[in-house]
Amino acid sequence: MRSLRNTLCVLAAGCGLTAAAQVEAPAHGNLQMGDRYLYCHMNDAGPAWTAYALSTDGRHYHDLLNGDSIFSDSEMAPIEGRSRDAFICRKHDGSGYLMVFTDMDASEQSAQRMGKVGTWDNYGICLLTSDDLIHWKSKGYDYRKGTQIFCNPEAESVYKDWSTINRVWAPQIMWDPSYQWPDGRKGGYMIYYSMWNRAEEKYDRMYYSYADESFTQLTQPRLLFDWGYATIDADINWVEADGLWHMMIKKEGGKPGLFTATSKELTGPWSEPVEDDYVSFEGNKKCEGVSAFQRVGEDTWLIGYIEYSSKPRNYRICEADRNMRNFRNPRNIEGVNHPQHGSFMRITKEEYDRLQAWSDGYELATLKPNKCNPVIPGVYADPEILYSEQTGKYYLYPTTDGEEEWKNHDFRCFSSTDMKQWNYEGVIFDLVTDCKWADSRAWAPCIIERKYGKGKKAKYKYFYYFVADGQIGVAVSSNPTGPFKDALGKPLITKQHPALKNGGAPIDPDIFQDPKTGKYYLYWGNGTLVCSELNNDMTSIKQDYVLFSRKEKQRYNYNEAPYVFFRNGLYYFTWSENDTRSKNYRVRYAISDSPTELVRNGKPATVEKTIVLQRNDKEQIFGTGHHAVLQRPGTDEWYIVYHRFARPWAAKLDWSAGYNRETCIDRMEFNADGTIKPVKVTN
Repeated sequence: MRSLRNTLCVLAAGCGLTAAAQVEAPAHGNLQMGDRYLYCHMNDAGPAWTAYALSTDGRHYHDLLNGDSIFSDSEMAPIEGRSRDAFICRKHDGSGYLMVFTDMDASEQSAQRMGKVGTWDNYGICLLTSDDLIHWKSKGYDYRKGTQIFCNPEAESVYKDWSTINRVWAPQIMWDPSYQWPDGRKGGYMIYYSMWNRAEEKYDRMYYSYADESFTQLTQPRLLFDWGYATIDADINWVEADGLWHMMIKKEGGKPGLFTATSKELTGPWSEPVEDDYVSFEGNKKCEGVSAFQRVGEDTWLIGYIEYSSKPRNYRICEADRNMRNFRNPRNIEGVNHPQHGSFMRITKEEYDRLQAWSDGYELATLKPNKCNPVIPGVYADPEILYSEQTGKYYLYPTTDGEEEWKNHDFRCFSSTDMKQWNYEGVIFDLVTDCKWADSRAWAPCIIERKYGKGKKAKYKYFYYFVADGQIGVAVSSNPTGPFKDALGKPLITKQHPALKNGGAPIDPDIFQDPKTGKYYLYWGNGTLVCSELNNDMTSIKQDYVLFSRKEKQRYNYNEAPYVFFRNGLYYFTWSENDTRSKNYRVRYAISDSPTELVRNGKPATVEKTIVLQRNDKEQIFGTGHHAVLQRPGTDEWYIVYHRFARPWAAKLDWSAGYNRETCIDRMEFNADGTIKPVKVTN
């Protein structure tokens, strides 16, 4: 893979991926250009490496190179062969790019090989330069070698013996136009980081050095501050609103947490940290690796950080006001595989497009093509499947996808005799022409075939439940391919439905006939899960059962798209977790003894630990959910029909991937005890 990526780097070199050379640097801080975003971060999938992710809005991202390393660590990290905690920025004149990272392999094998006292010990950092964000040159600084590695070895040293240094962590860069070199040159890159020499100091303290414009000459460290306890992972930014430098930092000693200090000058003196922990909304969970940035046109701030008490760890982005205070609304970064300590940089559309082209070339050369899935061409989502006794065929009823905010208006149908080859049957219901009470947002249909009478005189009727403008309607036909007619001329379930008094939305219906009693139930709801028993007319509700309210959704890992089926005397309640625009959209389930409540053996049913359907990063399969389940007639052979991001291109659309999905079918199997095996998603 390394040689392939290097070949693609050569091809990308001709793309001219450079920033404008003549740019006036800001009075304070690093140069910002462009209206898109690059997240350069340590990958958290095992051995560390440096990865890229792109975004068009600063909130939702997608990986480049499938989350692989952007360069060879063995070449770029000469001390230990692993890059961590990457920080990236532009050169102050816009002529290129700079990066710094911690050179450290935190494995037990490395600790033994290098004779470390502690696994988390390391000895240096690396300074990198690039003209195109793809090809990088690196210079490593092994601090054990002492003052000879610096450009001013004669200066006063902060240590007596450099050979005993045991940590040089998390470097970051800030352009300082006021710095003056001994020969009179003005301007330098302040590189600040934490160090610890176990033989000469009690804990990690913050230091800084200066690098010249070539980014190859580094001055001896100077102490930035010492508050009397360990501090690491500093992130410094100029805040225009109050005219101060703000430093967010992790305190490992004293009162632990992430805190803010301020200074009028970049090199201090720095105030004592403000005592209100800015991530207090995380409770007692531990956090580190802060990185702040602003979106284009906004004076407020976004703050990225790692919450590492949970397993797996979470990379959050929270909000702050224009003064970089009042921290609030934390949520996980979207779209990045295994995000960890990193930094954010604004980039131009040209830079974005060229980086994407570089990644696309890598992807085409490494990703296996689709073979079995998707089963129908085009972008379709929320699939329902039906086997018709009347025709002996299978039918797919998906949501027509491809519109931002899902503003589509028609419903379509596909038929098959074998669930492999599907024929397009056309539009079967259109809100614009067939519905008087709504004309947009045609979502998530479900259907059931009902047989009236026996033998040759038997007649069939199809009840088609659908979402329109956020409410549930019902249409009827005598044929599975329609045409369907609105049965009521109004919604069956409105936004004011009594079962929603505690919140939730009336979407995502699923129709089910209980084989034990013959009763028909409609399951529905975003946030709240409702079971509505239908009257015999199939177009009115007899009774509602609220299985759980919006306040309880987290306990059940529930978001939307319920689907209920019956097997061997048990009722399987399945649903989708997370947002459909998230790569982590997936299917969870519980088993019940009843169709109208979640109960098992006289006790409340619990959510099974097994995730039925979820992403497969290796195959670039994301957003797997909103499903239907089919039992092949006369067998114990089961299938799950679901949507995912259109593979592989939709994942590059960030949050808009959730408007560009494809419909797939895979086998669903059971263990001997009746639990569901994880579905093996296929290309």
